[in-house]
This record gives sequence, structure tokens and C-alpha cells, in this order.
Amino acid sequence: MAKKDLTLKTTQRSLAAQEIPSAAALQEMLGVSNEALLTQKINEIGKLLWFHADASEDTKHERILRALELYESLEPADGAEGMLAMQMVGTHDAALECLKRAALSNQTFEGRDMALKHAQKLMTLYTKQLETLNKHRGKGQQRVTVEHVNVQAGGQAIVGHVESGQRGSQRRDAEPSIDHQRDAAFSGEKPKTKAPRKKGSD
Repeated sequence: MAKKDLTLKTTQRSLAAQEIPSAAALQEMLGVSNEALLTQKINEIGKLLWFHADASEDTKHERILRALELYESLEPADGAEGMLAMQMVGTHDAALECLKRAALSNQTFEGRDMALKHAQKLMTLYTKQLETLNKHRGKGQQRVTVEHVNVQAGGQAIVGHVESGQRGSQRRDAEPSIDHQRDAAFSGEKPKTKAPRKKGSD
């Protein structure tokens, strides 16, 4: 009892001082083991899944382990990713359940139609969740739209992906006349061209 009182006072003191303790610090203060946290995670994932009333305990355990495997495969790196990954597991399981119900041999046309519509909504939601996860991780595709480009005399404009390195330098060395003609065009100068050689003048 004394330990819990001390823990509570320590937590209150930390919060009062605007020092929010980390998850690891709270885990240590409250005396929660890693096994207890894992059990809680498994329980949360298990509650997202739908089980038939006649499902055996082995079937339930197998589905929960599969859902946990899918959750871990997303490799959540922080709290936001962890919450989103758990939602994605639930969305995926619900979509599969709708698809299974639509495929039942004794399913009515109306029941099949409804199940497929719900599956489509859930799969669309899953795609949005995946896009959100990738955006949070910085993997979202970025696009740049250029509407107007003004280049003054002697200036240059580059729009798009630019690579630096040996490939770029080789190309620049291989085509010096093109660079000169381009610069001349911007400055208003007439590009210099070689005079045609006369026959027999070697």
C-alpha cells in the first residue's frame, strides 16, 4: 500500500511540474511487467475481431495470433503509428469477414450485395489508413506544380529532379556547344557557328 501511495504522489508531482513521464518510466513506477503489456495488446487486438458463436478456442487463438502478426508486420514506431496499425488490423479483418459472407453458398442476392458494398467501404478505408501511415512516415509522394516561370536574360531555370555526380558532369563535358548556344539565346547574342569548309582546302 505504501508503494502505491508513493507512486501516486510521484506521478502527481511529475504532472504538476509539467514533466510528463515516459511510458517506460510509468511502467516502472506502476510495476507493470512487459508480459502484462503484451497481454493488454493481445486483448485489444482480440476485441477487434469478430468470432462466430460456435468458434473453438483454438480457432480464436489462431486468428488472434494472425492479427498480432499483421500488427507487428506494420512495425509501428510511435504511439500514432501503433493506434493506426491496430485500426488497420480491425479494418482488414472486417473487410475479409464481409467478403466471406458474400461468398456463402446459401447467401441471398440482397445479402451478397450488402456484404460486397460493406467490403468495398472497408477496403477503401484501409487504403486511406495506409496512405496516412505512409504520409506520417514521410513516404507520401510529393508533387510540385509550376504554373509560371520567368527567366531573366542570362538566367537558368530547372524544374524537376536534379541529380548531381559523375553522370551529370560527363554529359556537361560531352555537350559544351549546346550549353554555349543556350546561354547565348538567353543573353540575346547570336550563337557562333563554324563556317563550312571549302572543298580542297586542307
